[in-house]
Amino acid sequence: MTHTWWVALVVALSFACDHAKVDCSDPGKLLLVSPTPLGNELLEGLIERALKAGASSPIVIGEGIGSEGDRTGGFVSLPKDRCVLVFARGSKGVGDLDLFVYGDDGAPLATDESSSAEAAVVVCPPHPERAYVTARIATGTGVVAVGAAEITVDKAVAAAGAIGAKSQGEESGRLESWPGLEAKVASHRKSIGSSWEDVRRFATLVDPRAATRTTVAIEAGRCLDVLVVPSDEVPSLEVVAEDETGRIVARAQADGRDRSMVLCSDAGDSISVAARPRGGSGLVAFVLGRSPKRAASEIETRVRIEHVSQPESAERARAQLAKLVDLGWGKGKASGSGEARLGRRTSLDVKLGAGCSRLDVVAGHPLGPLSAALWDDAGSLLAESAGSSRATLYACGKARSSRLDVESGGRPGPFVVDTRTFVDVPAEVLKRPLAAARLLDRVVGSSDEDPRPLASARAIDLEQGKLFSSSFVVPASTCTEVVVALDAGGAGLDVRVVDEASGEDAIGRGQLVASQRLCGNKSSRRAKLEVRVDRGPAMGLVIFRTPEP
Repeated sequence: MTHTWWVALVVALSFACDHAKVDCSDPGKLLLVSPTPLGNELLEGLIERALKAGASSPIVIGEGIGSEGDRTGGFVSLPKDRCVLVFARGSKGVGDLDLFVYGDDGAPLATDESSSAEAAVVVCPPHPERAYVTARIATGTGVVAVGAAEITVDKAVAAAGAIGAKSQGEESGRLESWPGLEAKVASHRKSIGSSWEDVRRFATLVDPRAATRTTVAIEAGRCLDVLVVPSDEVPSLEVVAEDETGRIVARAQADGRDRSMVLCSDAGDSISVAARPRGGSGLVAFVLGRSPKRAASEIETRVRIEHVSQPESAERARAQLAKLVDLGWGKGKASGSGEARLGRRTSLDVKLGAGCSRLDVVAGHPLGPLSAALWDDAGSLLAESAGSSRATLYACGKARSSRLDVESGGRPGPFVVDTRTFVDVPAEVLKRPLAAARLLDRVVGSSDEDPRPLASARAIDLEQGKLFSSSFVVPASTCTEVVVALDAGGAGLDVRVVDEASGEDAIGRGQLVASQRLCGNKSSRRAKLEVRVDRGPAMGLVIFRTPEP
């Protein structure tokens, strides 16, 4: 302890002599410290680059002197609709500096553990109202300063690049040397379908004596893919998802030594992922990714989806459906009711109108979660759906009779069925009724969005081993989302969008529905769509739309 104190004092004196405007050669003179805060001087270069990228005036969160293992930092408020750049720098003598940002509950939000005397991260919505920022000296001895600045969401990517900041979901330096992790993540996500955007990646120690937790928010209508990869020192691992009360809502499935699960939220939830080894201690990598909104239909059917939202009362759930009247669906009609039970199916006869019908199976307390399947008179499956408090199904085509099967996935309870029909559907779209219903399920789902964009759907014909191509334009400062749905007879979609100028591409996958998006810059972008099918020939529909921000 005494040695560390003397080293810190020597470094402080050296720093003062180098930066303060005083003469240190005369021991008889009083040593004067520069009135300029040390933090501002150390962070000067990072601050200048952040300001040029459009950031607000930065603040210094903390500054201090230390040696290997010492930390400095503090709390910072996070603006609701803006991103925050957080950066740290060490003086000469600090060889490696790590930066961590935690939520109030201790969950890591962003990390930079790369080998450098500078560290920076960017934290964007959704995020908690407050975070704790700390910089740790990994090697060396010296002065450390930590700062932060606000920036708008649209400028965050450019600003992060200007200061070398790692974003939420990007690998921290600790994972850069994890052998084969990136390939494992890519293979895992390809196997479960859909497209995934990283929310968080980090490596942390786990110990049998206590669970290691990370908390993440799942936005309404989205799904969260959780992959936990243990190091060789961890022989066996238990991973569970817990709600805000600590109740276990899901357990991860085993894939060799790795653990994974897919969690979907109807209403928006905060979930804690807890990992605990059954044997020795060691490192594990947490990789969390989120799906596009309402993309549960793109996930492979063999993948178990856990619906984590708590059920609402039947009255509240039905009241939310009143918004659909103004969107072209018309007034809902009560089409039956019943009692859903675990391990048994309750069947109802339902009349479907000409056009596209929407069936909302609304759970009454304490029912939840629930699943529903819709069949035609010939015994062909028209639609399936599952949810925490409501299951929404779509069926397009001529007027006909159908059968609805409802089953509880947990607690038994009563349910009611509301049916309404959207009649303004082009005849060309109705020629591919299953594809039309699948497009509605993907684009609208159980939300109260407008179904009328379905009228702009285009028919496409796909063949196994043959690439379908089409060009489109992404307008300036917006995104274009491409959604493809198959009709009867095909399966295994691969959707690729490519920027024609840069060659930048993005791929989405799904069994019956797949999607991907491409965003424009300050100018419009010409792009190409490529679609493949694993099993065909198959008819389908494609829609180009501007998604919600």
